[in-house]
Amino acid sequence: MFDLSRNWSELPSLRESVEARVQTDMDALPPIDVQPPWEVPDTVVITAAVSGRIVRQESEERSAGFGLDHDSFVRAAVESIEAGACGIHLDILGIPKIWELGLTLPQAYSSLYKAITAGTSKDWICDANVLTGDTFEQNMFAITAGLAETVPMAPNFPVPWMESAAHVATEHGVRLVFSIHSAAEVDLANRLVLSKGILKQKPMWGILIGYPYDDSATRLATYVPHPKAMFSELINIVDRIREIDADADILVASAGRASQFMVTAAMLLGLDVRVGTEDTAFKFPHRNDLLASSKESVERAVATAAVLGRKVATAAEARDLLGLPGKRKKVA
Repeated sequence: MFDLSRNWSELPSLRESVEARVQTDMDALPPIDVQPPWEVPDTVVITAAVSGRIVRQESEERSAGFGLDHDSFVRAAVESIEAGACGIHLDILGIPKIWELGLTLPQAYSSLYKAITAGTSKDWICDANVLTGDTFEQNMFAITAGLAETVPMAPNFPVPWMESAAHVATEHGVRLVFSIHSAAEVDLANRLVLSKGILKQKPMWGILIGYPYDDSATRLATYVPHPKAMFSELINIVDRIREIDADADILVASAGRASQFMVTAAMLLGLDVRVGTEDTAFKFPHRNDLLASSKESVERAVATAAVLGRKVATAAEARDLLGLPGKRKKVA
């Protein structure tokens, strides 16, 4: 800064100052610290939801690579883990061929869990659905049996059930993941569960927007008809979550038409992702090309992470990042 206490007629003019600088605009790059590195985590957690329920009414040929029965579910899970997913969403809701085996829910979950574990040498995190079953005991089976390390729960269910499920999860060291389908559900999660102090550990947040609903839907979800809508809705929900928890762990699902675009947007924002064929069958939002399998969706996410300079987390690294206590119990 000039010494403004001097006679201003003696101070250099703009022209003189420019000449003294001995360079014109953009003649040389500024020091590298003029643009400090962005605060984007180096590591990204990639999980997979491998159920094929989104295409269960399609032809056998078209849905051959999707988890639509016990064995194909296991195969899809193992292939996804081998491809780089550190966690699998264990969910048989909407897969009739598994129920047709005559297994109880505990038997089905135990069988799938053991088969997946036996099918890969890699460690994996079990994210288990707790919405299935005829009793509360069955709802909570994946938690009480030691299968689950995380459990997702949309905050639109009856409040006593949500309070009880949240209590059971946290008492067993399982991290609750609020499944958010619209910004309104962020408020519901906070008001109906989180603010009541039930959880011993703060929750994770899973964002699932753009899922294809029809007039039979029981929830109002976010409409994502184009890329701008995808970005604005995603950022809006992330902002609402950050207002509650500034350093929240947020995982974004690739759902509906948004597919790989949503994965890329989430990684650009420094968030974690869930891919797989439970929530989308599409490779791209602007074409009708279908994914061949959950494995393919994981491979595409891993490739995207590499292009964006983010390292894919192993199960052990993900546990450390997400504050999960450790490996699960062995299921008899």
